[in-house]
This record gives sequence, C-alpha cells and structure tokens, in this order.
Amino acid sequence: MTVFPPSLKALRAFETAARHLSMSRAADELAVTQPAVTQQIKALETVLGVRLIYREGQGLALTSAGRAYAERLHSIFTEIGAATADLLDQKKKGGVLTVSLLPTLAQRWLIPRLGSFQTIHPEIEVRFSTTARVVNLHREDVDLAIRFGEGSWRGSHSQFMMANDMFPVLGPQLQSAQPITRPEDLAEHIWLWVEAEPRTNDWQAWLKAAGAEDLKPKGRIAFESSSQALAAATAGLGVAIGHRPFVMDDLSSGRLVMPLEIAISSSQAYYIVTASGNTILPRVSAFRDWLLAEAQFNPAQDI
Repeated sequence: MTVFPPSLKALRAFETAARHLSMSRAADELAVTQPAVTQQIKALETVLGVRLIYREGQGLALTSAGRAYAERLHSIFTEIGAATADLLDQKKKGGVLTVSLLPTLAQRWLIPRLGSFQTIHPEIEVRFSTTARVVNLHREDVDLAIRFGEGSWRGSHSQFMMANDMFPVLGPQLQSAQPITRPEDLAEHIWLWVEAEPRTNDWQAWLKAAGAEDLKPKGRIAFESSSQALAAATAGLGVAIGHRPFVMDDLSSGRLVMPLEIAISSSQAYYIVTASGNTILPRVSAFRDWLLAEAQFNPAQDI
C-alpha cells in the first residue's frame, strides 16, 4: 500500500522539537515563531492519528511512538544534509575549466590524452582557448595556461611541466626512398618551414647545433603552424623540425621517424601557469595534477 508522507515542514518541525525537547529552540533553529512550530506538530499528529510529543512540567517529552519516529526522521534529515553537501562540493570541483595553450600543443599533445581526464573527472567541462598570445590570467576568463618559455611571468605562478627538444622528422616512406643518415643528406629534401613565432628560427637553430649552418634545402614549403608542417611531413611532403611533445605519439606509432640522433634541448620549456594570489579551485588543481602525471609519462623519450 502506498503511504503518502506528511508535509516536509511538519516533519522538520517535529524532528527539531524532538531533538531539542524545546519548542522555542526548535523555532530558533528553523527561523520561525514558536506558535508556528506547535501548529505544524499538531497538524502532523492529526494526519498520523498518533500522539508524538507532550508537555511534561516545564519541558517536552516524547511518546514511545514519537521517540522511534524522531530517530528515523533524524537519520533521514542527516542523510539529506550529507547528500546536499556532497552535491555542492561536486559543483565546486566541477564546472567549466578554461585552459589557454598553443594550438599545436592542444592538437598534438593534449587532445589525444584528454579522454583519461574526462573519465576521471566527468563533472569538469574543459574548454580550450588556443592562442600564442600570453593571456592575462587576472583579467581574462582563463583558469589555467600552459605556456612555453623560461618559466617566469609577472603576476603568475608557474610550475614546470615538461622539457622540450627538437630534431628533424619525416615520414617513413620518404626516409626509405631518400635515406637521411647524416645532416648533409637534408640538402636532397624539401624543408617544411614554420613562419610563425615562436618557431621561425627552428631550422637555423638545429642546423647550427648540427654544424651545418651553410646547408641549403632542395626546396621549401612554408606553413603558419607547426601542426600544419608536421601534417605535411606525415604525408611525405618533406622534412620538418619536430618538437618532442608534438611528435612523440607519431614517433611511437611509426607515422614519423627521427632519422638523426642530433636533438637540441631548449632553455625554454612548458609550464603550467595560474594567477598568483588567487585561491586554486578544486577543478584547477585536479587538471594541474593530471597534466603533471601525463607529462611524466613520455613514450617517445627513448626513441
């Protein structure tokens, strides 16, 4: 048989009065008048047809039925409070997380790994803001940035995420057709060039480190981003300069190869950056910790 419960207000009034054994203290806790509490309890007893509470001397006393009912109600209201607190805590931990980072890092490193974060934290909605511009974390709607640089930005707190080194890469078929076994072999290939900061000097920097500053390419194709140049390399159009975070997955899968062992390390690296002086929200700390764990796992480090 379905039993429809009494009003929540009446149940709450009775549970509070039973807990305090005082109408006045129950009224204070519920922020209502004492007569209102008394009226709710009388209405409850009328609906149930059971005496629950009565006056005894200067105070209140519970009937046996009232005592048992009050204990059950107390457990139920306590559980409702705990469930509500958990929900609000999840709301604080969840919500939208806006991350600023370079477009190529988003496409070639972060997005392929993001599924594991979503599995762990489905309550957090990640929004990317891809740009090469250094955003103002105090004024713009950005929770966290992944920046490439020396690790010091005014008004920000930065934490080292991962190092960066760079080297020539090309598709395996092109390497088989026109093998590169020494820097001089690069002269027989088309170089895929990025004409955008901070990658404009990648080829010159690598050639200098390899002792081949005077080397000239067979031809050049220019691109606006590293992502485009690396896609062209994967398609066999030529040789690109690959930054390890951008190419580690392609090296592991064999879509790209690293023909020479000459890799130059950069004084610059990738850092997780947040606004200094601001309280770190749970969703930000959760994403930061996940980023650090992912950055430590580098399947291409020994390739």
